[in-house]
Amino acid sequence: MDVERRQAPHAWSPGAGTAEAVSWRLVGANNHDLGRGPELHRGHTACHAAVVQLRDGLDRAVPLITMAATSNGTWTWQLAMDERCVAVAAREFRRQRECRDSLQLFLAAVIEGQVAAGVTYTRRLRGLRLPDAVQGNAS
Repeated sequence: MDVERRQAPHAWSPGAGTAEAVSWRLVGANNHDLGRGPELHRGHTACHAAVVQLRDGLDRAVPLITMAATSNGTWTWQLAMDERCVAVAAREFRRQRECRDSLQLFLAAVIEGQVAAGVTYTRRLRGLRLPDAVQGNAS
């Protein structure tokens, strides 16, 4: 599992001297997201504890497959443990069967997965174009 630092939502913004917003994600061999943590944590230690809790309590986890909240006919899954969401799908699926298959892949990967030693810094910058790429001078 990979630890990912993301920008915190506007409601919680770490100030100077406080921990960063950290979340986890599980990636497959092809580096595609299989699932991720549903919440941000206040540091690497808290995030690691959430991953350990998921792995140790996987036998108690209850899967839920449902239509996505976007109401466009897509499906998503989440995993609950002790009535608390502990993992969510990394994306939405057009077919319920694809969603079920994704959940099964995630569950198998949680058992086999290794926790990465490092941290990946990410920001969602969709549509970002680098100056050289715009001019066609990419090397």
